Amino acid sequence: ARARVENPPHASREAHRRRLRQFLEPAARAPSHRARRPRISEEEDRRSVESGGRGERAESNRVDRLSLARARSLAMGIGSLFIVNNKTSALCACKHWGPAVAFGACDKVLERHRLSAKSNVVGDVCVVDGSQYLFHVARGEITYVATTEHETEPLMVIEFLTQLHVVLKSYFGDVTEAVLQEHHVTLYQLLDEMLDSGVPVNTHPGGLKALVPPPSLVNRVSSQVFGHQGVLVSDQDPSKALPLPWRSNGIKYASNEIYLDVIESIDATLDAEGRVLTSEVHGVVEVNCRLSGMPDVSLGLSNSHLIEEYNFHPSVRLSRFAADRVVSFVPADGTFTLMTYKVRAPSNAKRDSAWRPKYIKPNAWAASQPGHSGGALAAVSDPRAAQLPLYIRPQATFGATQGRVSIVCGTKPSAEKPVEAVRLEVRLPARTSFADPTSTHGVATYDDASHSVLWSIETFPKDKTPCLTVALNMEESE
Repeated sequence: ARARVENPPHASREAHRRRLRQFLEPAARAPSHRARRPRISEEEDRRSVESGGRGERAESNRVDRLSLARARSLAMGIGSLFIVNNKTSALCACKHWGPAVAFGACDKVLERHRLSAKSNVVGDVCVVDGSQYLFHVARGEITYVATTEHETEPLMVIEFLTQLHVVLKSYFGDVTEAVLQEHHVTLYQLLDEMLDSGVPVNTHPGGLKALVPPPSLVNRVSSQVFGHQGVLVSDQDPSKALPLPWRSNGIKYASNEIYLDVIESIDATLDAEGRVLTSEVHGVVEVNCRLSGMPDVSLGLSNSHLIEEYNFHPSVRLSRFAADRVVSFVPADGTFTLMTYKVRAPSNAKRDSAWRPKYIKPNAWAASQPGHSGGALAAVSDPRAAQLPLYIRPQATFGATQGRVSIVCGTKPSAEKPVEAVRLEVRLPARTSFADPTSTHGVATYDDASHSVLWSIETFPKDKTPCLTVALNMEESE
Protein backbone atom coordinates (compact mmCIF):
# COMPACT_ATOMS: atom_id res chain seq x y z
CA ALA A 1 0.00 0.00 0.00
CA ARG A 2 1.20 3.49 -0.76
CA ALA A 3 1.73 5.68 2.30
CA ARG A 4 2.18 9.42 2.32
CA VAL A 5 4.84 11.36 4.19
CA GLU A 6 3.15 14.63 5.09
CA ASN A 7 4.47 17.96 6.25
CA PRO A 8 3.77 17.90 10.04
CA PRO A 9 3.00 20.93 12.17
CA HIS A 10 5.72 22.60 14.17
CA ALA A 11 5.00 20.53 17.28
CA SER A 12 5.62 17.19 15.54
CA ARG A 13 8.52 18.13 13.24
CA GLU A 14 11.04 16.43 15.48
CA ALA A 15 8.99 13.23 15.46
CA HIS A 16 8.72 13.44 11.68
CA ARG A 17 12.50 13.81 11.31
CA ARG A 18 13.00 10.84 13.63
CA ARG A 19 10.68 8.65 11.55
CA LEU A 20 12.30 9.80 8.31
CA ARG A 21 15.76 8.98 9.69
CA GLN A 22 14.59 5.52 10.73
CA PHE A 23 13.20 5.04 7.23
CA LEU A 24 16.31 6.14 5.30
CA GLU A 25 18.93 4.30 7.37
CA PRO A 26 17.69 0.77 6.45
CA ALA A 27 17.49 1.82 2.79
CA ALA A 28 21.13 2.94 2.83
CA ARG A 29 22.26 -0.25 4.57
CA ALA A 30 20.30 -2.64 2.33
CA PRO A 31 19.51 -0.90 -0.95
CA SER A 32 18.42 -4.11 -2.69
CA HIS A 33 15.37 -4.52 -0.41
CA ARG A 34 12.42 -2.21 -0.48
CA ALA A 35 11.93 -0.52 2.90
CA ARG A 36 8.49 0.08 4.30
CA ARG A 37 7.34 3.66 4.50
CA PRO A 38 6.32 4.85 7.96
CA ARG A 39 2.58 4.82 8.46
CA ILE A 40 1.09 8.23 9.33
CA SER A 41 -1.82 8.29 11.74
CA GLU A 42 -5.13 9.88 10.75
CA GLU A 43 -4.77 12.54 13.46
CA GLU A 44 -1.37 13.62 12.19
CA ASP A 45 -2.69 13.58 8.65
CA ARG A 46 -5.62 15.84 9.62
CA ARG A 47 -3.36 18.28 11.46
CA SER A 48 -0.97 18.28 8.53
CA VAL A 49 -3.77 19.24 6.14
CA GLU A 50 -4.94 22.04 8.41
CA SER A 51 -1.48 23.52 8.90
CA GLY A 52 0.38 22.85 5.68
CA GLY A 53 -2.01 22.42 2.81
CA ARG A 54 -1.54 20.56 -0.43
CA GLY A 55 1.44 22.53 -1.65
CA GLU A 56 3.55 21.82 1.43
CA ARG A 57 2.56 18.14 1.45
CA ALA A 58 3.53 17.77 -2.19
CA GLU A 59 6.87 19.47 -1.54
CA SER A 60 7.54 17.21 1.44
CA ASN A 61 6.63 14.16 -0.65
CA ARG A 62 9.03 15.24 -3.38
CA VAL A 63 11.88 15.83 -0.92
CA ASP A 64 11.27 12.43 0.63
CA ARG A 65 11.37 10.69 -2.75
CA LEU A 66 14.59 12.48 -3.65
CA SER A 67 16.16 11.49 -0.34
CA LEU A 68 15.21 7.86 -0.90
CA ALA A 69 16.57 7.89 -4.46
CA ARG A 70 19.81 9.44 -3.26
CA ALA A 71 20.21 6.85 -0.49
CA ARG A 72 19.72 4.02 -2.98
CA SER A 73 21.96 5.47 -5.70
CA LEU A 74 24.86 6.05 -3.32
CA ALA A 75 24.93 2.32 -2.65
CA MET A 76 25.32 1.38 -6.33
CA GLY A 77 26.98 4.42 -7.96
CA ILE A 78 30.34 6.18 -7.84
CA GLY A 79 31.23 7.60 -4.44
CA SER A 80 34.20 9.81 -5.38
CA LEU A 81 35.95 10.78 -8.61
CA PHE A 82 39.57 11.94 -8.91
CA ILE A 83 41.34 13.25 -12.01
CA VAL A 84 45.10 12.97 -11.45
CA ASN A 85 48.27 13.69 -13.40
CA ASN A 86 50.02 10.32 -13.30
CA LYS A 87 53.44 11.85 -13.98
CA THR A 88 53.50 14.50 -11.24
CA SER A 89 50.81 12.97 -8.94
CA ALA A 90 49.07 16.35 -8.98
CA LEU A 91 45.32 16.47 -8.36
CA CYS A 92 43.48 18.12 -11.27
CA ALA A 93 39.90 17.75 -9.97
CA CYS A 94 37.88 15.76 -7.46
CA LYS A 95 34.20 15.41 -6.66
CA HIS A 96 32.32 13.44 -4.01
CA TRP A 97 28.76 12.09 -4.11
CA GLY A 98 28.99 10.33 -0.76
CA PRO A 99 31.36 10.37 2.20
CA ALA A 100 34.56 12.20 1.25
CA VAL A 101 37.48 9.92 0.38
CA ALA A 102 41.02 11.15 1.01
CA PHE A 103 43.28 11.75 -1.97
CA GLY A 104 45.76 9.30 -0.46
CA ALA A 105 43.57 6.47 -1.72
CA CYS A 106 44.94 7.16 -5.22
CA ASP A 107 48.54 6.41 -4.17
CA LYS A 108 48.13 2.70 -4.79
CA VAL A 109 46.66 3.37 -8.24
CA LEU A 110 49.53 5.68 -9.21
CA GLU A 111 52.05 3.12 -7.96
CA ARG A 112 50.42 0.43 -10.10
CA HIS A 113 50.52 2.78 -13.09
CA ARG A 114 54.25 3.42 -12.69
CA LEU A 115 55.00 -0.29 -12.37
CA SER A 116 52.93 -1.04 -15.48
CA ALA A 117 54.76 1.63 -17.49
CA LYS A 118 58.14 0.34 -16.31
CA SER A 119 57.44 -3.32 -17.02
CA ASN A 120 55.50 -2.59 -20.24
CA VAL A 121 52.60 -4.69 -18.92
CA VAL A 122 49.06 -3.39 -18.57
CA GLY A 123 47.89 -3.64 -14.96
CA ASP A 124 44.48 -4.28 -13.43
CA VAL A 125 41.71 -1.71 -13.73
CA CYS A 126 40.45 -2.36 -10.19
CA VAL A 127 42.41 -1.94 -6.97
CA VAL A 128 41.11 -2.76 -3.50
CA ASP A 129 42.27 -0.39 -0.76
CA GLY A 130 40.71 -1.26 2.58
CA SER A 131 36.97 -0.76 2.22
CA GLN A 132 37.28 1.10 -1.10
CA TYR A 133 37.13 -0.27 -4.64
CA LEU A 134 39.23 1.92 -6.94
CA PHE A 135 38.61 1.78 -10.70
CA HIS A 136 41.07 3.66 -12.89
CA VAL A 137 41.58 4.43 -16.57
CA ALA A 138 44.74 6.15 -17.89
CA ARG A 139 44.76 8.29 -21.02
CA GLY A 140 48.12 9.95 -21.65
CA GLU A 141 49.24 11.89 -18.59
CA ILE A 142 45.73 11.89 -17.05
CA THR A 143 44.39 9.06 -14.88
CA TYR A 144 40.70 8.91 -13.92
CA VAL A 145 40.05 7.20 -10.58
CA ALA A 146 36.55 6.32 -9.32
CA THR A 147 35.93 4.92 -5.84
CA THR A 148 32.99 3.08 -4.35
CA GLU A 149 32.42 1.38 -1.01
CA HIS A 150 29.81 -1.08 -2.27
CA GLU A 151 29.86 -3.67 -5.01
CA THR A 152 28.77 -2.18 -8.29
CA GLU A 153 28.91 -3.02 -11.98
CA PRO A 154 32.63 -2.77 -12.90
CA LEU A 155 31.97 -2.33 -16.61
CA MET A 156 29.61 0.56 -15.87
CA VAL A 157 32.34 2.43 -13.98
CA ILE A 158 35.06 1.67 -16.54
CA GLU A 159 32.82 2.65 -19.44
CA PHE A 160 31.90 5.91 -17.72
CA LEU A 161 35.56 6.81 -17.10
CA THR A 162 36.33 6.06 -20.74
CA GLN A 163 33.39 8.14 -21.94
CA LEU A 164 34.37 10.97 -19.58
CA HIS A 165 37.69 11.28 -21.39
CA VAL A 166 35.85 11.34 -24.73
CA VAL A 167 33.60 14.15 -23.49
CA LEU A 168 36.50 16.20 -22.14
CA LYS A 169 38.39 15.71 -25.39
CA SER A 170 35.40 16.95 -27.40
CA TYR A 171 35.18 20.03 -25.16
CA PHE A 172 38.84 20.97 -24.65
CA GLY A 173 40.80 19.17 -27.37
CA ASP A 174 43.96 18.09 -25.55
CA VAL A 175 43.21 16.83 -22.05
CA THR A 176 46.13 17.92 -19.86
CA GLU A 177 46.54 19.22 -16.34
CA ALA A 178 46.93 22.81 -17.54
CA VAL A 179 43.79 22.62 -19.70
CA LEU A 180 41.68 21.12 -16.92
CA GLN A 181 42.80 23.79 -14.46
CA GLU A 182 42.03 26.53 -16.96
CA HIS A 183 38.49 25.24 -17.59
CA HIS A 184 37.75 23.87 -14.12
CA VAL A 185 34.33 25.57 -13.98
CA THR A 186 33.18 23.84 -17.17
CA LEU A 187 34.66 20.57 -15.91
CA TYR A 188 32.61 20.59 -12.71
CA GLN A 189 29.47 21.61 -14.59
CA LEU A 190 29.96 18.60 -16.87
CA LEU A 191 30.33 16.29 -13.87
CA ASP A 192 27.09 17.65 -12.41
CA GLU A 193 25.25 16.93 -15.67
CA MET A 194 26.83 13.53 -16.34
CA LEU A 195 26.29 12.03 -12.88
CA ASP A 196 23.28 12.11 -10.60
CA SER A 197 24.23 11.00 -7.08
CA GLY A 198 27.11 9.02 -8.59
CA VAL A 199 25.02 7.29 -11.27
CA PRO A 200 25.74 8.13 -14.97
CA VAL A 201 22.71 9.75 -16.62
CA ASN A 202 23.98 11.78 -19.60
CA THR A 203 27.28 10.92 -21.28
CA HIS A 204 26.76 12.03 -24.89
CA PRO A 205 28.80 15.09 -25.93
CA GLY A 206 26.01 16.29 -28.24
CA GLY A 207 23.41 16.38 -25.48
CA LEU A 208 25.85 17.89 -22.99
CA LYS A 209 26.75 20.74 -25.31
CA ALA A 210 23.10 21.81 -25.26
CA LEU A 211 23.31 22.12 -21.46
CA VAL A 212 26.92 23.20 -20.88
CA PRO A 213 28.30 25.40 -23.68
CA PRO A 214 31.86 24.53 -24.75
CA PRO A 215 34.60 27.04 -23.91
CA SER A 216 34.77 29.85 -26.43
CA LEU A 217 36.19 33.33 -26.73
CA VAL A 218 32.86 34.86 -25.67
CA ASN A 219 32.72 32.71 -22.55
CA ARG A 220 36.29 33.60 -21.63
CA VAL A 221 35.64 37.33 -22.02
CA SER A 222 32.43 37.13 -19.97
CA SER A 223 34.25 35.13 -17.29
CA GLN A 224 36.93 37.80 -17.05
CA VAL A 225 34.39 40.64 -16.90
CA PHE A 226 31.57 39.12 -14.83
CA GLY A 227 33.44 36.29 -13.13
CA HIS A 228 32.51 32.66 -13.63
CA GLN A 229 28.84 33.60 -13.48
CA GLY A 230 29.12 34.54 -17.13
CA VAL A 231 29.16 30.85 -18.08
CA LEU A 232 25.52 30.07 -18.78
CA VAL A 233 23.95 26.66 -18.43
CA SER A 234 20.54 25.77 -19.84
CA ASP A 235 17.92 24.79 -17.26
CA GLN A 236 15.83 22.77 -19.71
CA ASP A 237 15.13 19.10 -19.20
CA PRO A 238 17.45 17.29 -21.69
CA SER A 239 14.94 14.48 -22.22
CA LYS A 240 12.33 17.01 -23.39
CA ALA A 241 14.64 19.43 -25.19
CA LEU A 242 16.47 16.85 -27.31
CA PRO A 243 14.76 14.15 -29.39
CA LEU A 244 18.17 12.46 -29.72
CA PRO A 245 20.57 12.54 -26.77
CA TRP A 246 23.66 12.80 -29.00
CA ARG A 247 22.47 15.67 -31.23
CA SER A 248 21.13 19.08 -30.26
CA ASN A 249 18.46 21.06 -32.08
CA GLY A 250 18.93 24.01 -34.39
CA ILE A 251 22.33 23.07 -35.86
CA LYS A 252 23.12 25.15 -38.94
CA TYR A 253 26.16 25.31 -41.22
CA ALA A 254 26.84 27.45 -44.26
CA SER A 255 28.08 24.39 -46.17
CA ASN A 256 27.07 20.81 -45.36
CA GLU A 257 29.94 18.33 -45.27
CA ILE A 258 30.90 15.12 -43.49
CA TYR A 259 34.30 13.42 -43.31
CA LEU A 260 35.05 9.80 -42.45
CA ASP A 261 38.50 8.50 -41.48
CA VAL A 262 39.17 4.76 -41.37
CA ILE A 263 42.09 4.05 -39.03
CA GLU A 264 43.34 0.46 -38.87
CA SER A 265 46.03 -1.13 -36.71
CA ILE A 266 47.55 -4.60 -37.07
CA ASP A 267 48.33 -6.73 -34.03
CA ALA A 268 50.62 -9.54 -35.20
CA THR A 269 53.00 -12.15 -33.83
CA LEU A 270 55.95 -13.16 -36.04
CA ASP A 271 58.42 -16.00 -35.62
CA ALA A 272 62.20 -15.77 -35.95
CA GLU A 273 62.01 -16.26 -39.73
CA GLY A 274 59.54 -13.42 -40.21
CA ARG A 275 56.46 -15.57 -40.80
CA VAL A 276 53.18 -14.37 -39.38
CA LEU A 277 51.87 -16.68 -36.69
CA THR A 278 48.75 -14.79 -35.63
CA SER A 279 47.43 -11.42 -36.69
CA GLU A 280 44.34 -9.27 -36.27
CA VAL A 281 43.26 -5.99 -37.81
CA HIS A 282 41.56 -3.52 -35.47
CA GLY A 283 39.75 -0.64 -37.15
CA VAL A 284 38.12 2.61 -36.04
CA VAL A 285 35.81 4.80 -38.14
CA GLU A 286 36.08 8.43 -37.02
CA VAL A 287 33.46 10.91 -38.27
CA ASN A 288 33.64 14.69 -38.45
CA CYS A 289 30.07 15.83 -39.12
CA ARG A 290 29.18 19.38 -40.13
CA LEU A 291 25.61 18.90 -41.34
CA SER A 292 22.60 21.09 -40.61
CA GLY A 293 19.32 19.94 -39.10
CA MET A 294 18.65 16.25 -38.47
CA PRO A 295 20.41 14.40 -41.34
CA ASP A 296 20.05 10.68 -41.96
CA VAL A 297 23.25 9.06 -43.25
CA SER A 298 23.72 5.54 -44.66
CA LEU A 299 27.17 3.99 -45.01
CA GLY A 300 27.78 0.88 -47.09
CA LEU A 301 30.75 -1.39 -46.36
CA SER A 302 32.51 -3.44 -48.99
CA ASN A 303 33.40 -6.97 -47.85
CA SER A 304 31.43 -6.47 -44.67
CA HIS A 305 31.45 -10.25 -44.13
CA LEU A 306 35.09 -9.92 -43.04
CA ILE A 307 34.07 -8.07 -39.88
CA GLU A 308 34.18 -10.38 -36.87
CA GLU A 309 33.48 -8.07 -33.96
CA TYR A 310 32.01 -4.58 -34.08
CA ASN A 311 30.92 -1.88 -31.68
CA PHE A 312 28.69 0.99 -32.81
CA HIS A 313 27.86 4.49 -31.68
CA PRO A 314 24.40 4.72 -30.03
CA SER A 315 23.10 6.53 -33.12
CA VAL A 316 23.49 3.45 -35.37
CA ARG A 317 20.34 1.44 -36.13
CA LEU A 318 21.34 -2.10 -35.24
CA SER A 319 18.31 -3.71 -36.91
CA ARG A 320 19.22 -2.13 -40.26
CA PHE A 321 22.81 -3.36 -40.02
CA ALA A 322 21.68 -6.87 -39.08
CA ALA A 323 19.32 -6.97 -42.07
CA ASP A 324 21.42 -5.63 -44.97
CA ARG A 325 24.84 -4.75 -43.44
CA VAL A 326 24.32 -1.01 -43.94
CA VAL A 327 25.35 1.44 -41.23
CA SER A 328 22.40 3.84 -40.97
CA PHE A 329 22.49 6.62 -38.39
CA VAL A 330 21.66 10.22 -37.46
CA PRO A 331 25.16 11.55 -36.76
CA ALA A 332 26.22 13.53 -33.75
CA ASP A 333 27.56 17.01 -34.37
CA GLY A 334 31.32 17.36 -34.57
CA THR A 335 33.87 14.59 -34.16
CA PHE A 336 32.88 11.19 -32.79
CA THR A 337 33.69 7.49 -33.19
CA LEU A 338 31.10 5.81 -35.39
CA MET A 339 32.23 2.21 -35.01
CA THR A 340 35.11 -0.06 -34.05
CA TYR A 341 35.66 -3.48 -35.56
CA LYS A 342 38.05 -6.40 -35.85
CA VAL A 343 38.97 -8.26 -39.03
CA ARG A 344 40.67 -11.64 -39.20
CA ALA A 345 43.96 -11.46 -41.11
CA PRO A 346 45.78 -14.36 -42.82
CA SER A 347 47.78 -16.61 -40.51
CA ASN A 348 50.76 -18.84 -41.21
CA ALA A 349 50.10 -20.99 -38.16
CA LYS A 350 49.64 -24.73 -38.45
CA ARG A 351 46.66 -25.79 -40.45
CA ASP A 352 45.15 -27.86 -37.65
CA SER A 353 45.10 -24.87 -35.29
CA ALA A 354 43.74 -22.44 -37.90
CA TRP A 355 40.09 -21.49 -37.68
CA ARG A 356 37.78 -22.66 -40.47
CA PRO A 357 34.00 -22.90 -40.85
CA LYS A 358 32.38 -26.23 -40.05
CA TYR A 359 31.39 -26.84 -43.67
CA ILE A 360 35.03 -26.65 -44.91
CA LYS A 361 36.72 -30.02 -44.42
CA PRO A 362 40.52 -30.60 -44.38
CA ASN A 363 41.97 -31.60 -47.77
CA ALA A 364 44.09 -34.71 -47.13
CA TRP A 365 45.36 -34.88 -50.74
CA ALA A 366 46.67 -31.29 -50.69
CA ALA A 367 48.40 -31.86 -47.38
CA SER A 368 50.26 -34.89 -48.80
CA GLN A 369 51.70 -32.99 -51.79
CA PRO A 370 55.38 -31.93 -51.71
CA GLY A 371 55.99 -28.27 -50.96
CA HIS A 372 52.68 -27.93 -49.18
CA SER A 373 52.57 -25.08 -46.64
CA GLY A 374 49.94 -25.49 -43.97
CA GLY A 375 50.02 -21.83 -43.08
CA ALA A 376 49.62 -20.60 -46.65
CA LEU A 377 46.73 -22.93 -47.27
CA ALA A 378 45.11 -21.90 -44.00
CA ALA A 379 45.29 -18.30 -45.06
CA VAL A 380 43.68 -19.05 -48.44
CA SER A 381 41.08 -21.49 -47.18
CA ASP A 382 39.80 -19.08 -44.57
CA PRO A 383 37.07 -17.10 -46.37
CA ARG A 384 37.04 -14.52 -43.60
CA ALA A 385 40.75 -13.69 -43.92
CA ALA A 386 41.63 -10.18 -45.10
CA GLN A 387 44.72 -9.78 -47.26
CA LEU A 388 47.06 -7.17 -45.80
CA PRO A 389 48.36 -4.53 -48.25
CA LEU A 390 51.88 -4.47 -46.74
CA TYR A 391 54.55 -6.84 -45.47
CA ILE A 392 56.98 -6.65 -42.55
CA ARG A 393 60.25 -8.60 -42.23
CA PRO A 394 61.97 -8.26 -38.86
CA GLN A 395 65.38 -9.50 -37.73
CA ALA A 396 66.60 -9.30 -34.13
CA THR A 397 69.81 -10.29 -32.34
CA PHE A 398 70.26 -9.94 -28.58
CA GLY A 399 73.27 -10.37 -26.36
CA ALA A 400 73.76 -10.01 -22.63
CA THR A 401 73.71 -6.21 -22.58
CA GLN A 402 73.31 -5.18 -26.23
CA GLY A 403 70.94 -5.88 -29.08
CA ARG A 404 70.05 -4.92 -32.62
CA VAL A 405 66.68 -4.93 -34.39
CA SER A 406 66.20 -4.46 -38.15
CA ILE A 407 62.77 -4.19 -39.79
CA VAL A 408 61.90 -3.89 -43.47
CA CYS A 409 58.40 -2.62 -44.29
CA GLY A 410 57.00 -2.43 -47.81
CA THR A 411 53.79 -2.57 -49.80
CA LYS A 412 52.56 -5.53 -51.83
CA PRO A 413 52.15 -5.16 -55.61
CA SER A 414 48.60 -6.48 -55.29
CA ALA A 415 47.49 -3.52 -53.17
CA GLU A 416 44.52 -1.86 -54.88
CA LYS A 417 45.12 1.59 -53.36
CA PRO A 418 48.30 3.33 -52.19
CA VAL A 419 49.16 2.73 -48.55
CA GLU A 420 49.66 5.93 -46.57
CA ALA A 421 50.17 7.11 -42.99
CA VAL A 422 51.61 3.89 -41.56
CA ARG A 423 52.60 3.88 -37.87
CA LEU A 424 54.73 0.93 -36.78
CA GLU A 425 55.30 0.39 -33.05
CA VAL A 426 58.20 -1.84 -32.01
CA ARG A 427 58.15 -2.86 -28.35
CA LEU A 428 61.59 -3.49 -26.89
CA PRO A 429 62.47 -5.55 -23.79
CA ALA A 430 61.57 -3.99 -20.44
CA ARG A 431 65.22 -3.90 -19.34
CA THR A 432 66.20 -1.62 -22.24
CA SER A 433 68.17 1.37 -20.92
CA PHE A 434 68.99 3.11 -24.23
CA ALA A 435 67.87 2.80 -27.85
CA ASP A 436 69.02 4.62 -30.99
CA PRO A 437 66.60 4.18 -33.93
CA THR A 438 67.56 5.14 -37.49
CA SER A 439 65.43 4.78 -40.63
CA THR A 440 66.08 5.11 -44.34
CA HIS A 441 62.61 6.60 -44.84
CA GLY A 442 60.15 8.17 -42.44
CA VAL A 443 60.63 9.30 -38.84
CA ALA A 444 61.56 6.98 -35.96
CA THR A 445 61.43 8.03 -32.29
CA TYR A 446 62.07 6.15 -29.05
CA ASP A 447 59.77 6.44 -26.01
CA ASP A 448 61.69 5.72 -22.84
CA ALA A 449 58.53 5.40 -20.71
CA SER A 450 56.96 2.56 -22.73
CA HIS A 451 60.26 1.11 -24.09
CA SER A 452 58.95 1.26 -27.65
CA VAL A 453 60.02 2.72 -31.00
CA LEU A 454 57.43 4.47 -33.14
CA TRP A 455 58.16 4.47 -36.88
CA SER A 456 55.99 6.80 -38.99
CA ILE A 457 55.84 6.42 -42.78
CA GLU A 458 53.58 8.91 -44.55
CA THR A 459 54.14 7.62 -48.10
CA PHE A 460 56.13 4.69 -49.48
CA PRO A 461 58.79 5.50 -52.09
CA LYS A 462 58.75 3.61 -55.39
CA ASP A 463 62.52 3.20 -55.80
CA LYS A 464 63.44 1.71 -52.39
CA THR A 465 62.03 -0.21 -49.44
CA PRO A 466 62.03 1.56 -46.06
CA CYS A 467 64.23 -0.02 -43.39
CA LEU A 468 64.42 0.62 -39.64
CA THR A 469 67.49 -0.20 -37.53
CA VAL A 470 67.50 0.02 -33.72
CA ALA A 471 70.67 -0.36 -31.64
CA LEU A 472 69.90 -0.82 -27.95
CA ASN A 473 71.62 -1.28 -24.63
CA MET A 474 70.06 -3.40 -21.91
CA GLU A 475 70.57 -3.84 -18.20
CA GLU A 476 72.01 -7.12 -17.03
CA SER A 477 69.34 -9.60 -16.04
CA GLU A 478 69.42 -10.86 -12.48
